[in-house]
Amino acid sequence: MDPDKAVSWFKRASDLGSADAMCSLGLCHFQGIGVERDLIVAVRYFKKSAQSGSVRGMFNLGFCLYQGSGVRKDYEQAASWLMRAADLGHPASMYHLGMCFHTGNGVLFDQMEAVSWFRKAAAQDNVSAMVTLGMCFYRGQGVVQSLTRAVEWFRKAIDLGASDGMNALGVCLLWGKGVGEDLQAALEEFEKAAELGNVLAMVNLGHCHYWGFGADKNPTAAVEWYSKAADLGSVYGMYYLGNCHGETIGARKRSELSSQWSRNPEEQEMLMGPSMSPVPISKKLGMETEKKSLALQLPKEAEG
Repeated sequence: MDPDKAVSWFKRASDLGSADAMCSLGLCHFQGIGVERDLIVAVRYFKKSAQSGSVRGMFNLGFCLYQGSGVRKDYEQAASWLMRAADLGHPASMYHLGMCFHTGNGVLFDQMEAVSWFRKAAAQDNVSAMVTLGMCFYRGQGVVQSLTRAVEWFRKAIDLGASDGMNALGVCLLWGKGVGEDLQAALEEFEKAAELGNVLAMVNLGHCHYWGFGADKNPTAAVEWYSKAADLGSVYGMYYLGNCHGETIGARKRSELSSQWSRNPEEQEMLMGPSMSPVPISKKLGMETEKKSLALQLPKEAEG
């Protein structure tokens, strides 16, 4: 691949009115491929592409507006462009528009409308939508709560190779939610997801080794998994890694401060849902204590 030549051809096609070339040229500027990285220029090309009818341009423009990348953050405009792309059948836009309704960012908060868009995206094999639909059934958001249906959606996502689905199914197996409790099977799902780079599964594996869920208690292995997640930027991995070191210090000094690191296996938070928006769930505290909505975070990189 020759990035310079790619940019040159995209530029020539863009000058001749190709909306897709405008989008691709915008991505080159967005990612610094063949040109110096410039988000402002990238947004200009995404806007030209979107205004010329490219659904990819619409999605990428919505992404930038939502994140405030190269342009002032504007949730309403972001949702508007995602809506246009979604109406033209773009699966990723359908999913992220659903997340806008799910969180009330840029549109009126509407869980049922969110589920409607998740279903449309899932029908086109968008695995993030499948996992999020599973979460909606798990928590009764926009649909009648059904743990069985939740597991069904997690399995559909798994069939398409989604590590988030594997991780979510692992949590269900661990707590016996919508499926029979099976600690060993839960551990295996977490391991499969972690091998695919899923940081939530890495943290959950740390919990399994810490408490002996489906495996012998192994604090060293727990620290290793928390460290892997932390190295990949997981706030949860960082927190539990610090927790482990704190417990060690507290145990050695036998100070009253060590009690602040006390953990209970019945109250241990396991992480599930899309990797971009994890939801902590504990066995003892139940779903009533969970966060009310998933936080929307669009992908780190826009779509090409």
